[in-house]
Amino acid sequence: MRTLVLNQDFTFLGVCDWKDSISAVYCGKAIIEEEFENEVHSVSITMKIPAVIRLKRYVKILYERISYVSYNKRNVHLRDNFICQYCSEKKIQSKLGIDHILPESRGGLSNWINTVSCCSNCNTLKGNRTPQEAGMKLIRIPSKPKSFREIVRIKLGELHDLWKPYL
Repeated sequence: MRTLVLNQDFTFLGVCDWKDSISAVYCGKAIIEEEFENEVHSVSITMKIPAVIRLKRYVKILYERISYVSYNKRNVHLRDNFICQYCSEKKIQSKLGIDHILPESRGGLSNWINTVSCCSNCNTLKGNRTPQEAGMKLIRIPSKPKSFREIVRIKLGELHDLWKPYL
């Protein structure tokens, strides 16, 4: 489970693992705003898992940090909503790979506009060719996200109802 992290003024900062959110609350760095029904138990205490936490101290965010989304495999899958961009099948992250539209062996780069989420069947079918050469069509032209919020907004339908008022 993941926890939504808000700044002191309720602006979105990101998400973290539920264990990290419990640590932040226990150390006095955050306040629980919403809780899931699930509980965790230790020897001496039982508590509900935080769904939304808000930091007690304001964290100043630089504009560059908000507008920059690092390129990595997980963020490509988030951008593509964990859907193979050739066959439109939704997969779990471990069943998806990254496909280079212009293959690396032919000068293609690993960047936002040359890579898409792809299942292993489609990746094998495409091989070392461009989608046009393989007779395959992309369901969406890849683009670089403007901010991490754009990636999160794509996944909003899959987020817990407790998060939606804060996003």
